[in-house]
Amino acid sequence: MMRAAAITLAVAAALGWGWEHAGAAERPASGADGVRVAAQLRPDGRVEVALQIRAPGGGWSERLLPQRRLLPPDAALDRWLWTTPLQLDGAQWRITARRLASGRVEVALQTRPGPVGAWGERVLPARRFLPAVLEPGRWLSSSTVALARQEAQIVSFYGHPGVIEMGALGHGTPAEVAVRVAAWASRYDRLNGARGALPAYHLIAGVAQSAETPDGSWLQRLPDHRIAEYVDAAREHGLLLFLDTQIGWSDPLAEVRRLEPFLREPFVHVALAPEFATRPLDHEPGRAIGSNTGEQVNEVQRYLADLVREEGLPPKILIVHQFTERMLTGRGDVEDHVEVELSIDMDGFGHAHHKLHGYELFALPAPSERPALKLFFEHDTPILTPEEVQGLDEPPDIIIYQ
Repeated sequence: MMRAAAITLAVAAALGWGWEHAGAAERPASGADGVRVAAQLRPDGRVEVALQIRAPGGGWSERLLPQRRLLPPDAALDRWLWTTPLQLDGAQWRITARRLASGRVEVALQTRPGPVGAWGERVLPARRFLPAVLEPGRWLSSSTVALARQEAQIVSFYGHPGVIEMGALGHGTPAEVAVRVAAWASRYDRLNGARGALPAYHLIAGVAQSAETPDGSWLQRLPDHRIAEYVDAAREHGLLLFLDTQIGWSDPLAEVRRLEPFLREPFVHVALAPEFATRPLDHEPGRAIGSNTGEQVNEVQRYLADLVREEGLPPKILIVHQFTERMLTGRGDVEDHVEVELSIDMDGFGHAHHKLHGYELFALPAPSERPALKLFFEHDTPILTPEEVQGLDEPPDIIIYQ
């Protein structure tokens, strides 16, 4: 063994594992309304997992066995491993599992719409813990995970207050921008069926500077009272809010920590712009393309995950902008945190063909869980229409207008 969040899941039932046998005589049927994980302890100490499908009539399929499905007895504690995918009803599914210090094994499910793209967030069945002491050869089952609607798309306006050149957010007061971005979100809402669309502000809270600042960060930070205006406006108008830092010569984690009072709000999320992180190059921001490492992204994710757990918040979205390979090094080192939905945003402007190539290269593959695409009103040639965006084989979860 080892969230494009295209299919999300709803969960039912109580804690602990069921003690019923997990097998049945039926074959998987189209139109299934639920799935569950089956697991057994093998004599050699490995835990074997399988997937079962519940048909609308209530019966369970036979166990579907991924090619890679055995959790070793010496697996590192708290490290999620995953099976090879199973193709079911046009989507791919995989089981993830980890050993806990208590001796129990925890299982979850992930899905994605096809053989490429990012996996959705882990969905945790309410009954998902395999006991520490097991009878070998006896199959147990988790509670049912029911199919549900996709997560809503997010449509945001990017920029800095009062600075028209930096993006659509600067073209008006928070209230005026809220009306405009809501109108754009409604266009996607009409195109994406039952999925829905949410409008959002994408506020640059830390702007990289071409001259060194007194603290050596090469950043001009938006005062807290100005950020608070957008927090209040987002709450009033029902918008999400992304707080974006261009990093400069500072540290991503340090800059995100500065935003903690606002991140305690359930509708406030984070974005990083590695393009302007140029300290390793010994260049001022804007003179060279900067970068962040996978470990720097992990540090931010761990911090956000802790905050989510401590405050009882819904998962935080972390957007990382990227339009060249060097902007995010060590992608393979990026961790998966259930409390954080990682989004890689194809951020470059230019011809639509090149933009979509970058979207496939950077935004769709792992570790991106919610692929994002930035569109430039002034610099794209031409700018993609909402109809063209929705016509992609894998439309973005997040659309950012600058």
